Amino acid sequence: MKITISVISTLLLIITGCGHTLERDYVESDSAISNIKTVAVMPFENLTKFPNAGEIVAELFTTELYQSTDLKILGRNQAKRVMREKKITPPQVIDRRFAQKIGQVLEVDGVFIGSVSEYWYRLEKKKRRQAGEEPAVGINARLIDVASGNVIWASSHSRSSHDFLTADRDHINRVAQIVVANMIDSLD
Repeated sequence: MKITISVISTLLLIITGCGHTLERDYVESDSAISNIKTVAVMPFENLTKFPNAGEIVAELFTTELYQSTDLKILGRNQAKRVMREKKITPPQVIDRRFAQKIGQVLEVDGVFIGSVSEYWYRLEKKKRRQAGEEPAVGINARLIDVASGNVIWASSHSRSSHDFLTADRDHINRVAQIVVANMIDSLD
């Protein structure tokens, strides 16, 4: 009996994967999302001490949208060019109203906005071993319907990464990619 419980426990550790994950998703309706054909991704607000975490995550988010959806995505450089031409400076914190306004200027159906709440290596205490560093990423994102100004999709995911069996850790960028991919999956 002890062997069976031990084997099952080990298998559960392997099956459940590595790290800690929290995922929360909201979708207004499938029809609201299906009406969105073209989108822009604004830089995400950086709530961390990691330089450029908002820009990094917005780039990962855009790449994952290209990979996983049929949405037409307005390139970041094109959006910046249009905003420069129209003399529009985005606020540090982009809210729904600004997203709707810039979406109308950019002539897209939806605008992704968000924030990065965690992007760092936190110290992990281990029994009888030195503390290690564990990457942790937390991202919040919303899709604003430009026509209505409503949030039609929202997602908040966080993840830390470590492997209990080998003590290996993913790089922070890999953890961010996993988080973003899981967020985008909830759009379907």
